[in-house]
Amino acid sequence: MGRSRALVTIVRNENVFFPLWLRYYGQFFAPEDIYVFDHGSSDGSTDVGGFNKEVVSHETVDHNWMRKTIQAKQNELIERYDVVLINDVDEIIAPNPEKYGTLGDFIDAFDEEFVNCHGYELLHHRDTEPPIDLEASIMAQRGWWFPNFAYSKPILATVPMKWYDGFHARQDGRANFDYDLRLIHLHRFDYDLCRERHRFRSSVPWSGRDLESNSGYQNRITDDEKFEYWFYNDSCTMNPIEEERVPDIWRTVF
Repeated sequence: MGRSRALVTIVRNENVFFPLWLRYYGQFFAPEDIYVFDHGSSDGSTDVGGFNKEVVSHETVDHNWMRKTIQAKQNELIERYDVVLINDVDEIIAPNPEKYGTLGDFIDAFDEEFVNCHGYELLHHRDTEPPIDLEASIMAQRGWWFPNFAYSKPILATVPMKWYDGFHARQDGRANFDYDLRLIHLHRFDYDLCRERHRFRSSVPWSGRDLESNSGYQNRITDDEKFEYWFYNDSCTMNPIEEERVPDIWRTVF
């Protein structure tokens, strides 16, 4: 590999997304350079090799604690790596292959302090698309996505970063957008798997701060009717969901 690079995430019982995440990013990061905070997983999903595991404990789902934990790790790692990427386990960072090649190629050529991805959410049309096959190409199975500015995150960097909770923006307000570097959010890539994930997340305690601010509210929607409305109508921002066909060049990246 070219420029030294590290990868950081945090997981809790992610037996669907963590194997996909590790399969994709394992192409571009060596096992010793992948750092995973395990927040009390009990499903066996992190009982595999191929990464550095650090078990952490916190009594609630707490986005402020998660941000501080990952931010501290990023600040530590950037002292000995050229580039550090942090992300959630359901986020795939992929460059336009016609312009940049692979994520590995993009990182090798990356010479800026940080970059904002262009956020897109993959969307399962369950009336015309089958359940996701986790062993096959994910992008090839889904034909629709929509842009979501909330996921245009500045998460690839060569300098120490300070984010707001959720890593959606830097605390100093600076941004550096590259619209050919996509953050593909997989949260809605399968209707039934998404609902199962919401059921688990709604069953565990949340911090008072998150509940008061309604942070991550979508993860606590489990009622059938409300879930279906959210899935197809609520972008979790002030903007409506405006679906687009996934261009062919993006259907081979993952």
